[in-house]
Amino acid sequence: MNLSDDLRRFARRLAGHGPSAEEERLVELFRNRAELKKELSALDEERQRLLDRLKLQEGATMRVEEQLAALEQYLGRPEEGLKCLAHYQLRAVWRAASRRLEQFAGELARRQKDSERKQQLAAFERAKRERLADVERELTEARVLADQLQAEQRLAEQQLASLAGFWNHFRRRRLREAIAARRFRIDAAVTQVTDLADRWREVDAEPPPLFEGLGIDGRRAVNLAVIACAESLHERVVAAGLIEPVRQSTLRRVYESSYAGREECLALMQRAGRLLSELEHVPDDLADVKARTDRLRATAAYRSDGETVPELSSLESASSVLLEEYWDVYKALLR
Repeated sequence: MNLSDDLRRFARRLAGHGPSAEEERLVELFRNRAELKKELSALDEERQRLLDRLKLQEGATMRVEEQLAALEQYLGRPEEGLKCLAHYQLRAVWRAASRRLEQFAGELARRQKDSERKQQLAAFERAKRERLADVERELTEARVLADQLQAEQRLAEQQLASLAGFWNHFRRRRLREAIAARRFRIDAAVTQVTDLADRWREVDAEPPPLFEGLGIDGRRAVNLAVIACAESLHERVVAAGLIEPVRQSTLRRVYESSYAGREECLALMQRAGRLLSELEHVPDDLADVKARTDRLRATAAYRSDGETVPELSSLESASSVLLEEYWDVYKALLR
C-alpha cells in the first residue's frame, strides 16, 4: 500500500462508498493474524508449563530410581534380609492401626449423621404438626363463623319475604341493609376459609429441610471418640512391647533401621505378627473407648466456638498420641 491508495480510499469514504472487497479481505487477514499470534503465545506458555512438569517428574523419577538402587544394594546383603522383613512387618502394624482408626472414625461419623438427621426430621415433624394444628384451629373457627353468618342470612331473607304491607316498609329497609352488610361479612369469611385451607395444604406439603452435615457438637463428639480409640490402640501396641519400633519404622527408611541381630529380628516379627492378627480380628472394646471418651470430654477445651479439634494441652492423657500423630490420627478427625 502507498499514499495514493490511502488517498483513494479516503476519497471513496468521503463520497459515501463503503470499503471495497479487497479492503475487507485485508482487514480480515490482519484480524486472523492477531488471533493466531494469541493462540501461538498460549501454546508457547502451555509448552513451557509442560516442560516444567516434565522436569519435575524426571527429578521425582530419578529420586525413586536412586532409592530403588539403594534398596537393591541393601537387600543384596544376606545379613540384612531379616532386618528388612522386620522393618516392613512393623510398618504393617502402623498401617493396620491407622486403617482401623480410619474405619472407626468413618463408621462413627456415619452413625452420628444418621442420629442428627433423625433428630432434625423429628423436630421438623413436631413443628409441622404444631403449625398444622394452629392453622386447623383457625380454619375451624373461620368455618363456624361462615356457617353462622350464612344461617343468619337465610333467616333474615325468610323474614324479609314474610314482611308484607306498607306498614312494614321501614322494617324491610332495615332488613335489606342488614342483609347487604352481612353479605360482605359472608364473602370475607368464605375467603378466609379458602385462604386457610390453602395455607393448611401448603404447610402439609412442605418437604423436610436438607441435611447440611454434622454440627459442631456432633463433630466434636466424633473427634473425642476417635482420639480415645487412638489412645486405646496405642496401649495395645505398648502392651505388645512394640510402640517404639513401630513408630521408628514410619520415620526411617528400611536401610536406615538398625536391629541388634537375627534373634531380635525374629522376636520382633513374631510379636508383630500376633499384634497384626489382633488388630485385624479382635473388635474394639467399645466400653473402654466410651470411658476414655467421657474422660477426655471432661477436660477438652477448644480455641474458639467453631473449632472441632480440642487443644492438645487440654487432653493430658492423650497428648502423646496427638503430639506424635500416632496412627495418622489427625487425618481421621473431622474439621
